[in-house]
Amino acid sequence: MDATVPGNSRAQDAPDAPHRAHRPRTPDEDRRRLPGVLSGIADRETARLRDGTRPWEWWLERAVLHGRRYGYTDTLLIAAQWRAATDVRSYEEWRAVGRQVRRGETGIRLLSPPGGLRAVFDVAQTDGLPLPPPARVSPLGLPSDRVGELSAALRERHGADRIEADSAAFLVLAWLGLEPRPPVFPVNAFWAGAETGDRILRLGRRVYETALDPSAGGVMAAAHRFFRARLAGSWVPAYLAGRGFPRGAQRRWRIGWAPPGPAALTGHLRGLGHADEDVVAAGLARRSGDGRLFDTFRDRAMFPIRTPDGAVAGFIGRRPDGGDGPKYLNGPGTDLFHKSELLFGLHEARGALAAGARPVLVEGPLDAVAVALADPAGHAPVATCGLSLTGAQVGALGGIADLGVTGVLVALDGDTAGRSGAIRAWETLAGVGGPLDLAALPPGRDPADLLRDGGRAAVRRALAAGTPLMDLVVDAAMDRAGGGLTTAEERLAAIRAAAAAVTARPSGAARQAVRIAARASVPAALITEALIDAAASG
Repeated sequence: MDATVPGNSRAQDAPDAPHRAHRPRTPDEDRRRLPGVLSGIADRETARLRDGTRPWEWWLERAVLHGRRYGYTDTLLIAAQWRAATDVRSYEEWRAVGRQVRRGETGIRLLSPPGGLRAVFDVAQTDGLPLPPPARVSPLGLPSDRVGELSAALRERHGADRIEADSAAFLVLAWLGLEPRPPVFPVNAFWAGAETGDRILRLGRRVYETALDPSAGGVMAAAHRFFRARLAGSWVPAYLAGRGFPRGAQRRWRIGWAPPGPAALTGHLRGLGHADEDVVAAGLARRSGDGRLFDTFRDRAMFPIRTPDGAVAGFIGRRPDGGDGPKYLNGPGTDLFHKSELLFGLHEARGALAAGARPVLVEGPLDAVAVALADPAGHAPVATCGLSLTGAQVGALGGIADLGVTGVLVALDGDTAGRSGAIRAWETLAGVGGPLDLAALPPGRDPADLLRDGGRAAVRRALAAGTPLMDLVVDAAMDRAGGGLTTAEERLAAIRAAAAAVTARPSGAARQAVRIAARASVPAALITEALIDAAASG
């Protein structure tokens, strides 16, 4: 059933139309024009939220009605086209529950990615079987109807900032039928937009589903709750505190502990009703030769790795000092855990990154926590967890941070392996517009080591004393190609190798020309010629 263009008698704030004579548009022209019109409506409503013309509570009240089924933008479009809409579904969805959209009714147009359209209808536009009254649900494990208490829990458990936590808490309690009082928000909703709005809705839906069924949220969420519940009785809290990570930081980063038993987690997940196949597919257990399951992580401090919207996608476990196995153990790749796409700490750092903090690339989870503790406002850490940085990870980081302004500070371990990792990171980061620098870490030390031995001030000093990352790249290129730089042939090979490296990021060419000339003991003009030749041949 087709729907007509928004603008019927029930619509509000229809787009302004110029008062001039023009030929009527054809139906095909109207359809092509609609996505732009709808985007304009959504942009205008967002602007009204941001400037205080509409309070943020206005959107939340409509998200209570439509947010469990639709996203931020479509919720705005429903409200703009039909002020009194209460239950909006597609033509097919109404038929599935025994109701029929009346002939001639005008549909509410929504945007369907990528750039398409769909029509939905309010229950008032339908006839048929009565709908059952909404059930009043008793929330399991949630505070009664107090938004503040649930908001605090969301900030602790999911790393949400106050605006997002307050908003999601209100939605969850409203969906549970508890009629909560909206929290107080600033007059201007400067955060309004599809990214924040959809993140609030995703968090709210996930918490709502978990409240209905404690086993909801998937096997990963259940495993994380298991690890968290066993932290207090383990060696992990005292060990982390001894390294400079206070209990508050352990709570904020949702660190847990995997018990040493061969199948402690597997038995717990089976008791919740999770199938063995799901536990294995999530990378939480493996099969022995005789088919029995044993836990992937045993006697390890557990750090959750999250997707951009906060869902736990995988884990990295650290063994106790002197324990068996590798120091850090990554879970295997799964349908949810794509190692080449996720960065540890990116979800937790999103607020600081959006506010302009500089991204800091570190190797492991403890390094990330150390940087976050040392300078939570100025630097936002993300960790590759022992893997090489990928273009997909840089893209995910650039989706939150303005890399053209902040650039990236690389703070990998100050040893040979760390320097090699920094050079590989530079190859991936070379296209970033902002500055690329290398933190001043002592040989063989990482940010977590500095926190343990020198406190937060030592970490801050290392972050502040950065040098251009290209210095390291150019020096390494000269060392590889030029050996001891004792002959003319070695110096020429070193100059050519360095020039090739500089052309990948010519913004630092002037500084590097001076450095190359000094190292090779040749006139600067010769280096300039080499750079020109390298750029021309590249």
